[in-house]
Amino acid sequence: MTTILFFVSLFVLASLVGSKVFEIKVRKIESLSSIFAKGDEQIHKLIDLAIFKYNRYKKIAHIFVFEFIPSYIYELLVKMKDYVSKKYYSSADGFRGRRVLRTNGSVSFFLERLADDKNSPEVRKV
Repeated sequence: MTTILFFVSLFVLASLVGSKVFEIKVRKIESLSSIFAKGDEQIHKLIDLAIFKYNRYKKIAHIFVFEFIPSYIYELLVKMKDYVSKKYYSSADGFRGRRVLRTNGSVSFFLERLADDKNSPEVRKV
């Protein structure tokens, strides 16, 4: 496959050089010159389009890598921190004893529970 591509490219290059030599030595062929000019124009359009698309996708990749991914990772870390803190506070009663005021929220409820604990028959006096 590579050898076929090489020979086709060599033939096209040789024909272009031959036509240019013929144009210089004998005379200019207008139809052939216009075909070459149109081909050059198409090649330049394709090159400009490729450069435009490369720059566009380069900018999109830059935005994705340097703006979207860090903000997404930060958002996930915040959610994970909130989840871990909720689990920690819900299991903290088992670690450090009861946290009635923290979990239920009102001071009067805390004092009421404290009074119930003192009046309960399970309390041992030393």
